Amino acid sequence: MENKMIWVLAILTIVGLSNALLPPGQCNVPARSRENCGYPGIGEMECSARQCCFDSNVVDAPWCFKPISIEECVL
Repeated sequence: MENKMIWVLAILTIVGLSNALLPPGQCNVPARSRENCGYPGIGEMECSARQCCFDSNVVDAPWCFKPISIEECVL
């Protein structure tokens, strides 16, 4: 039981760190402009591991999508 808890905490830490590596605003992609970065049914943890953004709040748009490039964030 303790091993499972350690693995869960490790995975959550990795996901948290991978999301923290994306600069603020880099995941603010309009739904119609999202470029798919995953596959149907991908979860937030695997999407983050691909260094992509995840947002399941928009029904007809990719949930796992490529972040905006840093140059586009500055403009």
